[in-house]
Amino acid sequence: MEESGTLKEILKQAQFSSEQGYTENLINQYDMAYFGKIGIGTPPQYFYVHFDTGSTTLWVNSVFCKSTACSYHHLFNPGKSSTYYSNQQPFSIHYGTGSVVGTIGYDTVTMGELSVTNQKIGFSTQEPGNDFARPLHDGIMGLAFKPDQGTIVDTMIQEGVIEEPVFAFYLSRDSESGSEVVFGGTDPSQYQGEIHWVPVQQDSHWQLVFEGFEVDHQATGWCENGCTAITDTGTSLLLCPPQYVDTLHQMLGAQEDQNGHYVFDCSNVSNLPPLTFIMNGAHLHLPASAYVLQEEDSNGNCRSGIKNSHDQYRNGLPYWILGDVFLRQFYTVFDQGNARVGFASLA
Repeated sequence: MEESGTLKEILKQAQFSSEQGYTENLINQYDMAYFGKIGIGTPPQYFYVHFDTGSTTLWVNSVFCKSTACSYHHLFNPGKSSTYYSNQQPFSIHYGTGSVVGTIGYDTVTMGELSVTNQKIGFSTQEPGNDFARPLHDGIMGLAFKPDQGTIVDTMIQEGVIEEPVFAFYLSRDSESGSEVVFGGTDPSQYQGEIHWVPVQQDSHWQLVFEGFEVDHQATGWCENGCTAITDTGTSLLLCPPQYVDTLHQMLGAQEDQNGHYVFDCSNVSNLPPLTFIMNGAHLHLPASAYVLQEEDSNGNCRSGIKNSHDQYRNGLPYWILGDVFLRQFYTVFDQGNARVGFASLA
């Protein structure tokens, strides 16, 4: 095996096993968000946070926050943690929906048996509007590939609590249980076959370039010079470049409802064509059951899981966001050590 070169490949796969990884079970909130339980402080105060590869900061609601949105959630009290400290550095984040303002502190974070000390955490003081009042989660855990931002994965790497600089997601559909993230490895029971690796840009939100996009196995030409995308567990839908989103829905036979949303006849979903993303030579297929949301309205229609992204282009290329609609179809591995993201068929 060593002479033929296969041993190296087998060992490369073997190092990504969940035996040395830590599994965190996630709750699927109506296919719109995935969140898990973490402890902060000594003794731990527990919070449910949204695991988000599209942002960098770990933050939770705190007793400093007087906004109405905070009153719906558990609040971190630093006075009850013997390991908390802060230099009162401010932070402010604007997401696609919602914003938060607060103060940076440092404390111990636990997830099951995994524990990191000295973790940079944002503690909210203001959460304008009600964007963060409605979700069941109490904050967000940023998992972007931004090594200078003090993400929790970087702390895990620095403190040596994970053997490999890798984490991986399985996202269930239809609010079923079983969603999980593994830190430090993968869960081989969740996928089959090989992992298709795609290089990502250093210091990014897991941003990649792919070379083709097909509808019903026919090239659209939209990505003939490449398209760029971020791989974002924190975005619920598949976001398409705005210059293509209407044409794509017309190609798929979607109709607009009275609210301007694209919808499909729920009874016809099985006849709709697949979408194919060609990434680093691999053809990744997204069936209609993935890109059509399964909730039926009173007219027998199901809404499209595809919307327009905010920007037409990024780095001069058409810009997509591969959100949960895309990621539910694959087992997804985020490999910081090798600056790549991997997609595998579900088991």
